Amino acid sequence: MAVLSFMMIKLSNRVIITLIVWLTIGFGLVACQSDEATPTPEPLATLLDQARDLADDQQYNEAVAVLEAAAENYPTAAGPLIQAGQIYLRQQQLLPAEDAFNRALARDLENPLATAGLAETILRQGNTLQALSLWKEAATLDPELPGIYSGLGRVYLARLEFDEAEEAFSEQLTHQADAEATWYLAALSAPVDEEAARAYLAELPTDMPDHLAAQYDYLTATLDTAENGSPDERAQAIGIAMVQIEAWPLAIYALQIAADDDTASDAAKSETLAFLGHALAQYGRPALDMFRQAEVLDGSSALPAYFQGIYLRQQKAFGVAEDMLLRAANLDENNPAPFVELAKLKTEQGFLSDAEAYYMKAVEVAPEDIDLQLLQANFYAGRSYRLEEAGIPLAEALVGIDEDNAEALDLLGWMQFLTGHLEDAESNLSRAVELDPQFMRARFHLARFFEAQGQLTDAYKAYQAITEQDLTGNYRAAAWEGIYRIEGQLDEAEK
Repeated sequence: MAVLSFMMIKLSNRVIITLIVWLTIGFGLVACQSDEATPTPEPLATLLDQARDLADDQQYNEAVAVLEAAAENYPTAAGPLIQAGQIYLRQQQLLPAEDAFNRALARDLENPLATAGLAETILRQGNTLQALSLWKEAATLDPELPGIYSGLGRVYLARLEFDEAEEAFSEQLTHQADAEATWYLAALSAPVDEEAARAYLAELPTDMPDHLAAQYDYLTATLDTAENGSPDERAQAIGIAMVQIEAWPLAIYALQIAADDDTASDAAKSETLAFLGHALAQYGRPALDMFRQAEVLDGSSALPAYFQGIYLRQQKAFGVAEDMLLRAANLDENNPAPFVELAKLKTEQGFLSDAEAYYMKAVEVAPEDIDLQLLQANFYAGRSYRLEEAGIPLAEALVGIDEDNAEALDLLGWMQFLTGHLEDAESNLSRAVELDPQFMRARFHLARFFEAQGQLTDAYKAYQAITEQDLTGNYRAAAWEGIYRIEGQLDEAEK
């Protein structure tokens, strides 16, 4: 019995040892399997570079996906979220941008780049007070951050605080050369100091961004035109030039300077006040008193009535707006602009035959102006009105004048699609996209064509490209709707 007990104890020890060995091997296998299931993430710098390359290639959705994965793998790093926010800003997707920068700040509360990104996002949303506070905070956190004082200057400019804006732009140049700050200093100097303005323009680099290059050319040409004029004439010319490029704060600044000159004639003052009222109205500031003063100074000028008509049309006061625009048209019969505004007014009211008549009148006044004919063609296409009788023939004539006019080809192709001329429609829409790959309206029309023809893969790809590359945001929401429709159709087909 004792021997048996000893053998059982000995056997039990062997079993225990065997179990320990197998458990050890088993845990090792589990550990190996776990290592294989959770690979080591790529270095953060590699992921950020990969996302940057994708964004440079306009593959924004893929870039954001890489950055979100990086943010998950590196839960304390703010960099991926900052970079995602910057991509959203480039796409004008302000709410996702705000979210990304706020998440970055949750990881690094005093990150100047995230603070500056949030400040820019808030500024674009129109909250200048909060944006000002954030830009100031970013400048305090890192005054050497490139462009930090230019951002602060733009906030002051948006708030019409011109002295503070000029001071901020000047401060920027004490830290680094900055093309944006230099341009704004040139524009702010132009109404009061031509020599200083030209000096700033001369400092702009030859490789400046395209939008600054266009503004440089425009301001230089305006200074050249007004070179021999009086100071108030130069200020007025600069202000009108800023109106034409819709730089409303700069327009208000220059026109206020011109309006303060007591030596100008009544006609010149009236013109200045009319343009100033228009700039203020478009910027959301009170302007009716300005228009009335302009009318009193020069009752023969069409400008006060014309600009007032635009403002009232935008406010949906159609009856009074029509009266003003008709008055402007009577005072300046050879100007197509009042007729175009009357056409827009009638279109908004739904009186399409009247709208067409006004467009035709505008074209009659300026028959060589191709842009007016494009406006008329847009009217036909946008309202699906008299496409066969008038819209398509007009677009065909415009393509005949310039076969590489992407806008005319897009309008022609879209109207052909709407009227069932499908082969010609695809050819013209494809040609428009080929001529101008960034022309989102043409790309959207081509996507709609593909979807309607059942070419769902092509349509999906076209919509997907719009969601990434529509930097204005005008067609992104509609493109997402197209994607959801196609996904719904594919789901139904699989059932």
